[in-house]
Amino acid sequence: MNCSNKMKNIAFYGLIFLLISACSKQSEIAKKMNCSPITYKNTKQITDFNKNFTLAIPSNWKTKLYFDNYQSEIFTADTIKQLSETFILAVSYNLGVLNFDKDFHHRKDSVLKANNLKIIDSGNQSFQSKPSFWYVSKGTKNNFEYHRFTVMTKLSENTYFSAYSEIYGNANIDQRICESISLLESIQFLE
Repeated sequence: MNCSNKMKNIAFYGLIFLLISACSKQSEIAKKMNCSPITYKNTKQITDFNKNFTLAIPSNWKTKLYFDNYQSEIFTADTIKQLSETFILAVSYNLGVLNFDKDFHHRKDSVLKANNLKIIDSGNQSFQSKPSFWYVSKGTKNNFEYHRFTVMTKLSENTYFSAYSEIYGNANIDQRICESISLLESIQFLE
């Protein structure tokens, strides 16, 4: 085998390794939702007000921070695109006990009912190697049809992570859910 062929083989196997590595970084939720890996360019790290976590988001997105005695949140969205082409992402670090028990599901179902949302998919896949529950719901808000992807992750006995993305319209729902999951996969907890 000549040097040129060796270099081609090395490049080929290197590409395969990179593809496998990229796939292995996907969360169990992304795999369950059949998401293809998504890479965002020109991102910036946003840290929540209480410095509990960072999130990589596109640098042109509009972002707001919120905090109170029990939570610290980041709200972000691509305000350059039409609302029916993007999503609104809210991510929070919360103080409190989270157990995925009967009471949890009863409260979740009550909130969904109060907001005229119906679950269309859900699961218990882990996120960041922690126990999690996620669901996709569908309903209307301000006379717009929308989907909501929600994930809740128990971090410790007294803390948990929650996030949701609101996806308006009916076009490319799965793709926009996968885009929001991809952003969530960039989260780094600082505790």
